[in-house]
Amino acid sequence: MTSYNKIIPSNETPDLVTLLKALGHEPISINSIEFGYASVFGKRSNNKIVLTVNQQFNSWFDSSLRKGGKLMDFAHSYWPNLSTAQIEGKLREIQVRSAKENRPLRKRKAIRIPDYRFASAHPLGYNNEFADFLLESDLLELADLNIQEVHYYVIDQKGKRKDFCAAGWQNENGGWEVRAQKYSGCIGTKGMTFIPGSHSVLAIFPEYVDFLKRRNDEHLYYASILILNHPEFLSAALKRASHFKKVLSYIDDMRLGYQSTSEVFKDKLPHAEVKPL
Repeated sequence: MTSYNKIIPSNETPDLVTLLKALGHEPISINSIEFGYASVFGKRSNNKIVLTVNQQFNSWFDSSLRKGGKLMDFAHSYWPNLSTAQIEGKLREIQVRSAKENRPLRKRKAIRIPDYRFASAHPLGYNNEFADFLLESDLLELADLNIQEVHYYVIDQKGKRKDFCAAGWQNENGGWEVRAQKYSGCIGTKGMTFIPGSHSVLAIFPEYVDFLKRRNDEHLYYASILILNHPEFLSAALKRASHFKKVLSYIDDMRLGYQSTSEVFKDKLPHAEVKPL
């Protein structure tokens, strides 16, 4: 990620949520300090969250670009043909316009991040709370025994308990990766998911659902399976894969900084075979 040293005063620039609104992008999901958006840098085809903004730290990450950063990093990605000075001018204009449309911005107090706690896991049922999500994601047809109905909860600041339910699978650190209509994340410690098989063949997937869709590929017979679960585990996956004679990468060929994922595999793991999802 490029670092832009020339920074204009924060009171002359909008925050990322304000900037996105000015650019015509509204969040499709708001979870405490995180705002989820559909595709911002590409064509929007559904309501899948692609870009996430952390309002507390005014930072972003886009899964289609495989990169993120602060306000200026976003601006340079959104307006790649503009100079830093031109971008600074645009940001000032947007901030002035936004200030006129809204009350003066006040310094926001840090918002308490929800502390989700695992309650229990059961075989998939037909809980109405996320039945539509299961059908939309084809999970009911694809699911194997590792996909569970995960129940979790949070205690709010008033001491009241709120319960939730999602489809999920366990990672190797004991955490539960959950996917629901309004929330995708990890309950507990983040980690990759490993399904042991052959000691010489490893297949790598970004998400468990991606593996389920390709599990009948002849290349996967007897192979060990490694699910990233989160993009930041790519480096760890490459180190793990270096111990296998044959590596099959089913990772999307997305941009990761200045390289695509296929380029990263060719550089770090030349013997890996990159396969499209």
